[in-house]
Amino acid sequence: MVAVPDYVAANAKRGLDLLEFAGSGLRPKTIREARSMAGGEVSADKVRRMAAWFARHKSDLQTGDADDFVAGRRERPTAGQVAWLLWGGSLGRDRMDAMEWAERVRDRLIREGELEAAAPGSLKRGGWVQYAVPKPPDATEFATGRILEMSRSGTLTAGAEKREGSPSDPAVRVRVYARLEDDTLQETDREVVRNGSELRTIPDPGDRVRKASASARATLQNKVDDHNDKHGDTSSKRVTLGMLEAVFDRGIGAYETNPGSVRPTVTSAEQWAFGRVNAFLQAVRTGRFPRTAFDRDLLPKGHPLSTRD
Repeated sequence: MVAVPDYVAANAKRGLDLLEFAGSGLRPKTIREARSMAGGEVSADKVRRMAAWFARHKSDLQTGDADDFVAGRRERPTAGQVAWLLWGGSLGRDRMDAMEWAERVRDRLIREGELEAAAPGSLKRGGWVQYAVPKPPDATEFATGRILEMSRSGTLTAGAEKREGSPSDPAVRVRVYARLEDDTLQETDREVVRNGSELRTIPDPGDRVRKASASARATLQNKVDDHNDKHGDTSSKRVTLGMLEAVFDRGIGAYETNPGSVRPTVTSAEQWAFGRVNAFLQAVRTGRFPRTAFDRDLLPKGHPLSTRD
C-alpha cells in the first residue's frame, strides 16, 4: 500500500460525504478505494489508475455548474466534481495536484520495481506508451508516443538509435507526440526506438490528441482532389486525406516543438504545416523533395521514395 498526502485523504473524505450527489455511473469499487484513500493509503495499482483517470476527466470540472459550486453560487456539486473528489482530487485552482502526485509516485514505483513496465504481450501496433527521458541533474521526465512497428527477432532503427528485439523483449519503433502547455498531445515528425522493457503502456488519450481544424481539413481535401485529378493516374502517386492530415499534424508539431527551424516569414503553425503539405505533394509528383526528405513513411506505396513495406 502507498501512503497518500493529507490533502488527497481529505478530498476523498469530502467526496464520500457528498455521495448523494454522485452520478448513477459511480462504481462500488471507486467508493471502496475512496474509503481506503480517506484512511490514508491506496494500492500501487490505484496510483497508476489515478494518473490516467485525472488526465481523462479534466473536462468534467469545466462546466458552468461546477464553477458555480466552487464560487459558492450553487449549493450542490456536480456528479463530475464528486467523482473527482472520490479519486482524491481538489476542486479549486490546485485541482491537478493529485494527478501530479500520482504521476510522480507511479514513476517511482516503476523505477523501484513495485509496478511493472509494459509486458511484451500488452504492446501492439498503434498502442500508446511512455518512456523515460533522463534530464540530469533534474528529475527524469517521461515522453509519450504511439507504436509504429515491433520486431521480436531483428533490429529496428530510428536515426542514430538502434535496438535488438527478442521474443521476450521486442524492439519497438515509436512516433513521438509533444505534450503542449494545455496538456494536449501533438504528433511530431520524431521517431525513437526502445525495447519493450523500457516502455509502459498508457490509455488512449482520445480527444487530447490535437487534430487539424475543420477548415484545415476542407483545404486538405481540396488539395487531395486537385492532386489526384492531375497526377493520380497510378497508385504510386495517389494521395489520401489521411496522408495529408498526418503530414499537416507533424508540421504543427514541428512548429510547436522546434521553433528554431521555422523561417521568420512564417507567422502561424498552420502556415508552416500547409507549407510542409505542399512540399510533400511536390515530392509525390516529381520524386524529389525541395530540400531534405521527410515523411517518407506517408508516401504512397510503390513511390520510389516511400519507406512503406
